[in-house]
Amino acid sequence: MKKVFLQFGSGLGPMSRSLPIAEGLQREGYIVKYFGFENAKPYMNKMGIEELSENFNIKDIKKGVQTPNWYCAEQFWEIIGYGNIEWVEKKVEELIEYLRDFSPDFIISDLGILSCIAARIMDIPLIAITQSCYHPNIAFGRIRWWEEEQNLKFTLTEKLNNYFKKKGVPQLNSFEEIFTGRLTIIPSFPEFDPINNPSEFNTYYVGPILWDPLDMAKEEYIKLFNRNKNKPTIFCYTARFCDNVGESGIIIFKTLLSALKEFDANIIFSTGSDSDRKIAKEILNSYGIDEEKFSIIDWVPMGIAYGNSDVVIHHGGHGSCLGQFLYEVPSLIIPTHTEREYNARICTNMGVSKFIKREDIEKADILAEIDEILTNSSFKERLHFWHAKLNEYEFTGVNKVLELIQKL
Repeated sequence: MKKVFLQFGSGLGPMSRSLPIAEGLQREGYIVKYFGFENAKPYMNKMGIEELSENFNIKDIKKGVQTPNWYCAEQFWEIIGYGNIEWVEKKVEELIEYLRDFSPDFIISDLGILSCIAARIMDIPLIAITQSCYHPNIAFGRIRWWEEEQNLKFTLTEKLNNYFKKKGVPQLNSFEEIFTGRLTIIPSFPEFDPINNPSEFNTYYVGPILWDPLDMAKEEYIKLFNRNKNKPTIFCYTARFCDNVGESGIIIFKTLLSALKEFDANIIFSTGSDSDRKIAKEILNSYGIDEEKFSIIDWVPMGIAYGNSDVVIHHGGHGSCLGQFLYEVPSLIIPTHTEREYNARICTNMGVSKFIKREDIEKADILAEIDEILTNSSFKERLHFWHAKLNEYEFTGVNKVLELIQKL
């Protein structure tokens, strides 16, 4: 019986595309163990997927100066703590010990840099799940393609290469190569995630993979989307209040509270976690806003939220953007860091969204932006076009991933 170790990045986004793959592997008879973050554990446990070890964690990571406007993946991973190569080496060696005990046939990484490093050192086949902005052959040449290229120098690639040299492992030509493997998966489609020459890193588009368990929706949350049918329904997804670049979700929440307090609509906020939901309610009360004006929930399946909304406001996460194409719902995007601005700009260019830069949200006319999305039929028309395009590709998602893994 084959074994697989899975590591995914922080937030619910990476988990929502990793979990269906893990479920698929379990159905095929694989033993799957994972390493993820605290907010993902309840969902992984519910699906019967075990942690590699309860003792392995990265709670001692020390982050650098947080900034939403980073210029490349190397800088981002440096500022979230991986620039401390001594800590990285220590954690990789610790992970390797656990992996030796488990002895996986494959390692799957969804932007989990420690497992990418460990797979190379242990010479275990790596299946890398990534996005175009983190792929070495990104079509635009760099992630912040809308600005002049910055001549900034970072040291993480050099540090990793020195570590690989000590271990007798091939060097990286660019930092983004760390997120490629013997098999590289982009859970998306080419127009939204453009790269050049996919064959160079054995890269395959498999279509959107989004965990959407409708049976896990709370009944009281479903009812929220079915009330006030004479008013538009606005679903606002803040995501984590505090993430790798600071108070991202709080910024979105507070801005929208002020902007939408007089808007006549059915407005539902989702924070993604119960702890942030409680903070949101405290903020709402401190603003003196009646709780009847806004509904504040933790998490709801995308099929419920997107499928029953007229407009979605979100932070620009990869899965949040892809959901628009599946459910044909337009959005207003407030991207909270560079990767999400990359996604937001592509969605805007595809004609399915509008976006407001994080630094412009206080002066933006959010109500006017929402009104245009609600009244301009071109957004729905473009979504219908891209939805049809997705169907033409005949992607099979998880089934394609399983097929590719079985060929390794």
